[in-house]
Amino acid sequence: MFNQIESLATKTDSPPAVLLPWLTHELSLTDKLKDECGEASLSVLNQRWEQPNWWDKFVLGLSGKKVIHREIIMSACDTPCWYARTIIPDHCYQANPPFYDRLQKESLGVIVFNTPAVKRNQMIHYPINVSCLEYHWFPSVLTEENSRLWVRLSIFSLAHNATFHLVEILLPGLLRIIK
Repeated sequence: MFNQIESLATKTDSPPAVLLPWLTHELSLTDKLKDECGEASLSVLNQRWEQPNWWDKFVLGLSGKKVIHREIIMSACDTPCWYARTIIPDHCYQANPPFYDRLQKESLGVIVFNTPAVKRNQMIHYPINVSCLEYHWFPSVLTEENSRLWVRLSIFSLAHNATFHLVEILLPGLLRIIK
């Protein structure tokens, strides 16, 4: 199935200068948050197998039977900094179940950045607002009315044809604690 990732990357809006280092950071955002704030805490909202939704199919081009959606909030100083959704297609999970089963006890960042076999194939950033599906993935109390948010979308591979996706939506709280 064809994906729409490239069309997201062609949006011409520029992020606020203070967010650009976060949107283009090649390593773990969690480690960057710890370096800047002295701490970071992860809360898993849910992790479940389900049918690929419209966004998974249209934007990512997924056509498989099932995906794992793992949703988290990363906070620092009691302030939510970003929401993240990991999307792992069934065929990707089946290529290495023990790797993904580690998500029960470890953060994705720890797993990805400490596993040499994992490669980031692509990373883009783009803005979203209330008219975008991604804006409605997380609890509305985490954002401000009519706010424009920035998304970092990464595609990782563990083996040939075994790609998984990480969508990180930077929340207004991040701006408050890094300024």
